[in-house]
Amino acid sequence: MPEQEQLQKLTQIYTLVTQCYNQPLPELAINLPQCQLMSYVAAEQMTVAQVAHKLNFSATRTSNLVVDLCKRGYLKQQVADHDRRRRYLGLTQVGTEKMALIQQQLPTILQETLRTLRDES
Repeated sequence: MPEQEQLQKLTQIYTLVTQCYNQPLPELAINLPQCQLMSYVAAEQMTVAQVAHKLNFSATRTSNLVVDLCKRGYLKQQVADHDRRRRYLGLTQVGTEKMALIQQQLPTILQETLRTLRDES
């Protein structure tokens, strides 16, 4: 039954994408959403809400990512000078070093993942 085979293939691809997206990448010890979040913060000063909007995530999910990255020492939150109610995210020194590693290794990781997806389909 061709439909069953297609469904099985699609399920395999979905599982691989989900694992890749949500599980920490072994080479980097953080997942793809965390990599994205850090790259946004590295490029410009942003609030959690702004990052959530860019990631298309809920505020709660984004906040959880931020809390985890702060605990690991990659991110810090700074109170805005002009509005004490607003907090901006920034990379720490450790976060800057991790970002350099991400920029170096992520392209290869993504190429390998995409190759695996092509091979699976």
